[in-house]
Amino acid sequence: MSDTSRPSDSTPLPAEFLDWQIELRHHTMVERKGSPHVGVAPLLTVSRPGRTPAATTHSIICGLLPAPEQLEVKTADFRKLYEETVSEGERVTYSRGIDYLQQYYADTEGFDTHSITTILAEDSPAVTALEAEPRCSLVFYVFDLMNQSAIGKYRCLQLDCRASIHASGPVFENVWWHNRLFHGSADDSVVVQFHHLRTFNTRFGELTEVD
Repeated sequence: MSDTSRPSDSTPLPAEFLDWQIELRHHTMVERKGSPHVGVAPLLTVSRPGRTPAATTHSIICGLLPAPEQLEVKTADFRKLYEETVSEGERVTYSRGIDYLQQYYADTEGFDTHSITTILAEDSPAVTALEAEPRCSLVFYVFDLMNQSAIGKYRCLQLDCRASIHASGPVFENVWWHNRLFHGSADDSVVVQFHHLRTFNTRFGELTEVD
């Protein structure tokens, strides 16, 4: 799949979750110079029917897409920023990228409300599993008793999703150029787009659906 279509059963991400992700990423750019927070590193769980083990779990870093109508514009911004700074060295490119993303994550407007993404090696076990079974779950687990701010408060959320894998096209280009600013060329990679189906609060053994 290499377009921006979504499964017919896709539903919007919970508004509180999306607000948290945007605020967290803005905090990351301002206070951590881009160093990822655990809140953007969910565990991906994929069923493996007929295999041992019957399910596999993979640690990933997730990203957010611009709204579909802004996708190509933002991709062009990422690419232009990289091409204008690459001759000055990786440190300059990284620093300019951080400056750009501080504004990019300034508010929740302009982001895709139905999906999140990751970029992975095309031959990775996670991609192999998703090719066989696109239904999956993302578990976001934040447990910091010392940080009760809106960013750091305890969360255990399971997002059930349907994955689509992009080796080219608008979604691939956007994530690839975003990644290029900070991590260099991601050759032999694909972009996985997780289309949201439903979210559950799973803390302390619960399984309560979140609107």
